Amino acid sequence: MPSKLVHVDREDHAGIARALETCEIAILDGVADERYLTAPNLKWLHCDQSGLDGFAPRALADSDLVATSSKGRSGPVLAEHAIHFMLSLAYRAPDMMRAQRRRVWGIRGQADLRGLHGKTVCIVGYGATGENLARQCLAFGMKVSAFRRKDQPADLPGVRMYSAARGDCLIDAIQGADIAALCASLNDASYRILGAPELAAMNPGGYLVNVARAQLVDEEAMIDALRSGHLAGAGLDVTDPFEPLPPWHRLWSVPNLILTPHVTPQMPDRTGRTLDILAENFRRYQAGDPLLHQFTEEDVFSRAPKPAGFRGRHRLMTAWAAIGRRLI
Repeated sequence: MPSKLVHVDREDHAGIARALETCEIAILDGVADERYLTAPNLKWLHCDQSGLDGFAPRALADSDLVATSSKGRSGPVLAEHAIHFMLSLAYRAPDMMRAQRRRVWGIRGQADLRGLHGKTVCIVGYGATGENLARQCLAFGMKVSAFRRKDQPADLPGVRMYSAARGDCLIDAIQGADIAALCASLNDASYRILGAPELAAMNPGGYLVNVARAQLVDEEAMIDALRSGHLAGAGLDVTDPFEPLPPWHRLWSVPNLILTPHVTPQMPDRTGRTLDILAENFRRYQAGDPLLHQFTEEDVFSRAPKPAGFRGRHRLMTAWAAIGRRLI
């Protein structure tokens, strides 16, 4: 019997409720919620995003519902985003651009600039993004250590691997690092995994780069390290608890911090990569085999509320963004 495909707009809540009464498979362009846990016939839920931490309760792990994601589809460009932060911080790109706008030839302290070659980077999380980043860092002549959840060696020669399953701690991997690059998924074990002790273990004058989830970092510890100068800079593509970040938020005024608005250029074949994941998982689903990128008990995240949009966004934030973009 041929499958029946139903398309429902993400804002059509009544239509979603009707579809969930009968559907066996749900493919979402966004984050799931409790409605999908109680759907009577739903067996497989796919969220077309890099992870499920936006909805990763214990109840999902304890249920018979199989949940998957499009994890890894954007790994190469997320790694590029991390490299963008590293180069921008090492070359003091914001200061250089400010000098250019003011028609000033050079900046104070430019003789002290040092490139990425020879620096040590600790990659936290070694999935698709972490592996791509390791490959790119090695091409820059950097020394690479990595920390991952599973006890598996790196496929790339030259990467020194640490793992939680083997009894290692992040502080072991980050000791003496010049750069910490966060590429990990968010779960109960990784929540605020990078705190004051880990930052203190890094070399003075190092950089922090986060292209994963904001709640991997203890924000207070990061700000203290930036203000004290122990961290020479940080690059964040994610913020907690608000995205977009309100204009009065303290992060805007933290020294040597580069922010991007949770946006990474898309892979030119991102849609094709997603369809490949779905096609392979549908084949596995029909055959009764384990699915790719399947949610497990280790992925449960229940330690803090999920990030929420600022409530005044529809008024103040929209007006502020419209004015600000005209000034850029």
